[in-house]
Amino acid sequence: MQIMSQSLEIATVIMIVESILFIAIAIGWYFGARRMYFDLHHKAVYSVVLIHSITVGAWMIPRAATLAAEGAFTDLAASWYQIVHDLIGIFAIIFGIVLALIFLTRKDMPLDLLKKTRPIMILTLILWTASYLLGIIAYVVQLMPGAS
Repeated sequence: MQIMSQSLEIATVIMIVESILFIAIAIGWYFGARRMYFDLHHKAVYSVVLIHSITVGAWMIPRAATLAAEGAFTDLAASWYQIVHDLIGIFAIIFGIVLALIFLTRKDMPLDLLKKTRPIMILTLILWTASYLLGIIAYVVQLMPGAS
């Protein structure tokens, strides 16, 4: 029971952190990219990608590996949201890291590069939003009585 309690406490902290990151991305988009103030946008994105990479590496991947080892994913109907959350979350973080690295290595901001990467940016945001929402479902399910 103590392990479950500790797991839930960590999950709560991660959910709060991810919610703050979600808000930071929205602020970076609305006040930065949308208004062509790319410095603010990049600061938000780089911070979010770094912190998100830490939460994914330190908590989410080990948690998914533990769930898989315990056989939690054998019942696809009961755990579809967790499986989809994990899969699209991996793609979202990979795309986010790649985009951040592309723009970190460029000192200038060529319009051609922005045009080429914009579809990947939009896809990354869509994937991350879907993964975030499915993560909320997984968290709420974990809070329900009888959840293992």
